[in-house]
Amino acid sequence: MHRVPSFRFPSICLSTLFAAMAPAAAQGFFFSTTQTEHTLSLSGGTPLQDLHSNEVAHVDFGSCLTYSAEKWGARSCYQTMAGDENGDGMFWNPALFGDIDALVHLYLPGQVPSPRTVFWSPSVAMGTTRSGAPGLRPGDTGRILQLGGQYGQVHYFLSAEQVQSVLGIPITPIVVDVDAITADQSLGIFFSLDQDLVVNTTCGTTFVRDGDVLMIPPTAITWSPDGRAVLVTPGCALVVYTEAQMDAFVWNANVSDANGNCVSVVQDLEALDIHVTGRRTPMTFCSGTFTIPSFFFSGELLTGAGVLTTENGGQAGNNGCGPLARTCGFGPTLGDQMGLRPPTPAAGISSYINALDTVFFTKLFLIEPAQPVVIAPAPVVLHVNTPHAFTLMAVEVVPPTVAPHGPLPPFLFFNDLYILGSPPWTTFWFNPGIITITTPVVPSAARLVFQAGTIFGSSIELSAPATVEVL
Repeated sequence: MHRVPSFRFPSICLSTLFAAMAPAAAQGFFFSTTQTEHTLSLSGGTPLQDLHSNEVAHVDFGSCLTYSAEKWGARSCYQTMAGDENGDGMFWNPALFGDIDALVHLYLPGQVPSPRTVFWSPSVAMGTTRSGAPGLRPGDTGRILQLGGQYGQVHYFLSAEQVQSVLGIPITPIVVDVDAITADQSLGIFFSLDQDLVVNTTCGTTFVRDGDVLMIPPTAITWSPDGRAVLVTPGCALVVYTEAQMDAFVWNANVSDANGNCVSVVQDLEALDIHVTGRRTPMTFCSGTFTIPSFFFSGELLTGAGVLTTENGGQAGNNGCGPLARTCGFGPTLGDQMGLRPPTPAAGISSYINALDTVFFTKLFLIEPAQPVVIAPAPVVLHVNTPHAFTLMAVEVVPPTVAPHGPLPPFLFFNDLYILGSPPWTTFWFNPGIITITTPVVPSAARLVFQAGTIFGSSIELSAPATVEVL
């Protein structure tokens, strides 16, 4: 393994980062937007304020006076996990996944939601140079893990073939594109498609529209211990709500978009999430009676990051601090209700919510390079968001294909260690929150993976990793 000989400070070994994490309680959402938006806090004036459409933000509504969305799942992290997925000789691919179209995770004992554990669906297929075919496609919902000793592999929550199977259509060729998904092991999997499609389920031939909510009943799913649908019953999908019914929910909600226009239809259902504290209603279908939860949802016309709920026949969602969309006739929906910064006080953000997933506890612990590609000789500038006072950061020089890493217990925030040897550089500091770190000059070409650790009580937590390409 190539080392940068003069790029060395006194080292602290990170391979001892193996201990339990006490997660901080929170209540909010993971979400993605359709365009680059900005955090309400501006994240210390650093690039952490820039929320790209192929990244995941987190907003915690624990304090109604100070909440802001913050970057949680960064491109730099996903690209480190994926490696050189498209075979172009670099990890860095700013268009990785296109957009993040859907998010889902199940709460499992001892597991803290992280970019390693939460599943997502891309709008553009990930390259298969590292993962191998079929990869992560728009019809899949998956995540990137080490599987069978191979790094950068796709781990499916629900594959495109399974989606087509439950719809009663041939599993090849792949034609579906999952646009929204949410799940609970006792309630089933609920999803929406990006396109209109004729399907053939046990309830008969059905014309499914891109605004429909579909269901895989809980009795038709065999779950794995790690919360994935490993087996589904062919042809079992049910239409829970038609697009016309979703239109009625939007009409009843009576909210405005980013420009103050009243929104009356869903058009295309873009995000879906089980309303955890909402009502549960028994509904009878041709194959039986099932309990249907209330949902949070977003549609293509709900710019300003509006979020509605099916509660009470359709209304604006509420974050515990106020409504998640503004009432029609009272001005535009701005985006600040989701912790996003509107361009002006009189106009909302241009994005709608593209993916949504309720979260009750997680960590904001990540690294964002100021420049993902640097020309040597030059230092590397890194922006770090750390949750605790003492933080240590180190670097590993990695191969050109994918970054090796070792598994750690699931109760850590990020449960993979990327600093596997004696790191050529480390640093530490004592201030929580966002900080900017500049490394010594890197004298020659190298692919550098950075990861941080922080002490919380008697345990140590790991950050999501980030890669910088030095050319």
